[in-house]
Amino acid sequence: MAKKEFAKFVRPDGAAREAEAAKTTRLRALRLAKEAEIAEEKKDAAIREAAAKLAKTELRRRVRAPHPPTSPGPT
Repeated sequence: MAKKEFAKFVRPDGAAREAEAAKTTRLRALRLAKEAEIAEEKKDAAIREAAAKLAKTELRRRVRAPHPPTSPGPT
């Protein structure tokens, strides 16, 4: 039977930890920027949709026609 060998955890040195932290910070900044851009696009789309809906509603709005004057009938 082969003896099982377990890999030992080796703590990263200071430079490796700083590099990993810098990478994480960069990726987080990119993710936040992308999320902000997507949120802005959604906001703009909602505004455009609301404006289109309002314009469509204004086109369909009916104005009541004045009733024709009723002539007094024979009494």
